[in-house]
Amino acid sequence: MTVAQVDGAEATAEQLRALAVTNYGHFTSLQVRAGAVHGLTHHLERLDRQSHALFGRGLDGARVRGLLRHALAGTPDASVRVTVFSGEGRRPSAVAPAEPHVLVTVDPPVPALTSPLRVCTVSYERDLPEVKHVATFGLTWHWRRARAQGADDALFVDRNGLVSEGTVWNVGFSDGDRVVWPAAGMLHGVSMRLLKDGLDRLGVPWEVRPVPVAEVSRFRFAFASNSISPVRPLAAIDGTQFAPDDALVTLLGSAYRAIPAEPV
Repeated sequence: MTVAQVDGAEATAEQLRALAVTNYGHFTSLQVRAGAVHGLTHHLERLDRQSHALFGRGLDGARVRGLLRHALAGTPDASVRVTVFSGEGRRPSAVAPAEPHVLVTVDPPVPALTSPLRVCTVSYERDLPEVKHVATFGLTWHWRRARAQGADDALFVDRNGLVSEGTVWNVGFSDGDRVVWPAAGMLHGVSMRLLKDGLDRLGVPWEVRPVPVAEVSRFRFAFASNSISPVRPLAAIDGTQFAPDDALVTLLGSAYRAIPAEPV
């Protein structure tokens, strides 16, 4: 059963109605396993930073952590979303910093997906791509279009022809020697950050550089990464096919797990 709490109290119908008709806010999604979260510090830092960007004031990590514990109420495994909104209506004040409110929703855990994805590229750039904001119309639209065309998902390409990110995931590549992350406007996901840190611990080289969509065929391997599925292979990008590489999937999984989960 879903739990929905605003600032530690059960969400009211009026609060949920306000959220339903307002698309100004930001959020983070995280998976709780055995009472712990991979990258919890990064999630809390993201919420604080994005609250500064959208509302003019930060969001204390200790407060959010307390709200998470309260909503979980001892539940060891769950899928959790933390949404931050102003409560000022459809157009929050642009003069005085708004006091952010926090909605925590707790749902049953979502298992990681491991089946390879076939994706198609689309030209699209999110507004404020560095912010995980609630204006997700474009992501959903392109995901539905991709599915209607026979693909599993969509991969975004910017106006300069550079690969950026997937609809709700980051993308990484391997040339056989190192992992390559695209340099473009995107959301720097928590799972991507953990993979970078884990690769460093394992001594595996990686770099960030522009990846023109015309050059994806030069890579041996590509994968998607988000909080649900930290490493999910891509079977194809448009007409480019990628051969399975179980050894690399295992290596990336080891890199992700090299960073310990943090207790809520």
